[in-house]
Amino acid sequence: MLLASLFYLSICTCTSLQAEPTDQFKRRDKDRNGVLEGQELNGIPTDLLMRLDQNKDGKVSSKEDERLFNQARLRYTVKTFNYAGNQNPRQEIDVLLPRQSSNRPLPCLIFIHGGGWQAGDKRQGHQQLQGYVNSQKYVGVSIGYRLSNEAIWPAQLHDCKAAIRFLYANAQKFNIDTARFVVFGTSAGGHLAAAVATTGNNPKLNGNVGHHLAEPSKVAGAISYFGPTDFQRMDDFPCRFKHDAPGSPESRLIGSPIQSTAGKTQAANPITYIDERDPPLICIHGDRDDLVPFNQSELLTLALMKKNVPTALIRIMDGGHGGFLNPEVGKVEAQFFNAILFNSAKFPESKTLSNRP
Repeated sequence: MLLASLFYLSICTCTSLQAEPTDQFKRRDKDRNGVLEGQELNGIPTDLLMRLDQNKDGKVSSKEDERLFNQARLRYTVKTFNYAGNQNPRQEIDVLLPRQSSNRPLPCLIFIHGGGWQAGDKRQGHQQLQGYVNSQKYVGVSIGYRLSNEAIWPAQLHDCKAAIRFLYANAQKFNIDTARFVVFGTSAGGHLAAAVATTGNNPKLNGNVGHHLAEPSKVAGAISYFGPTDFQRMDDFPCRFKHDAPGSPESRLIGSPIQSTAGKTQAANPITYIDERDPPLICIHGDRDDLVPFNQSELLTLALMKKNVPTALIRIMDGGHGGFLNPEVGKVEAQFFNAILFNSAKFPESKTLSNRP
C-alpha cells in the first residue's frame, strides 16, 4: 500500500507535465475517438489543459494537441547547469530561455517538482513553465534536488536555496530581474516552494551548497499546490496511508517517524518559519485530496494571515491530488504572477472553484 501510494503521489502530480507527443495522446484516448474527455483528462495539469483546450469546450482533440506542441517547441532553449559545483545530476537546474531577446531583465518563474521527496525529476517542470516562457515575457527555471533516499532534510531546502543563489549570481547571463523571482511547486514541490518563501529571512537555513554562499535566496512570491505544511497534523484527516507511519514520505524525509521527533519534524514545516516579512504566498488545493489533506493549506493560510502576509486559499471543490480540470485554476495562477511581477492584476482572493469547467 505504501509503495502504491508513493507511486501515485509521484505520478498524479507529474503525469503529462512534459510535452505530450501524439503517441501519448493516443494512449490517453482509450475509446479511440480522437478526443480526450472525462476520465481521460485525469492527471493533466491545469495549465496544460487550458492551453490544449483551445476552444474551451472541456475536451481536447488530437488537432488541438498537435497544434499546441507543433507551435510551442521552438520558442525557447533549455540549458542545464549544476548549481552545487559537483557532478551530482540531482543538483542541477534547467533554465528555459526565451528566444526573443529583451532589452530589460525578465522576471523568473521557478518550479519545484513533486514526488514525495522520493521521486520526480526537474524535467517535470518544463510543461508547467512552457506557456509562460513561450510568451517571451519570462525566464523559466526547474530545480532538481537530492531525494530523501540520498539525503534527509534539510538537504532538499538547502539545494533549492543554492539553486536560487546560483540564479542571483548569474542573473546578467540569463537576463533575469532578481527582484522578480517567484517560486511554485506541486505536492512535495509545493512544500519546498512554501519553505523557500518562509525561510528567506532565516540565514541559519541557507546551508553551504554551491559556490555562491554570499548571494541571497529570497523570492518575491510563492504558490504551493497541495503541499504539506505541518506534518504532525496530516493524519487529522483520513488519507490513503498513514503519514505518521515510519515508512511514510514525511518520516523518510526527516529520517525518523514524524511523531517521535517533534523538533526535527517541526524544523521541516514551512509553517514554523512564518514572519511578517515573508513574501506573498497562496495555496491551491483540492478539498478531496486523499494524499495531502486539504487542512495543510488551511493551516498555512491561517498562519500567514496572523502575520499579515498577503495570502489566499483557492479551494478546488471535489478536487483530488492535482489534475484539476477547471481552466479557472490556471487563471488564478497567472493572476498571481501578474500581480506580483508586473503589478498588472489584482492580488487573488480566497475562493472556491469547481474542479470542472
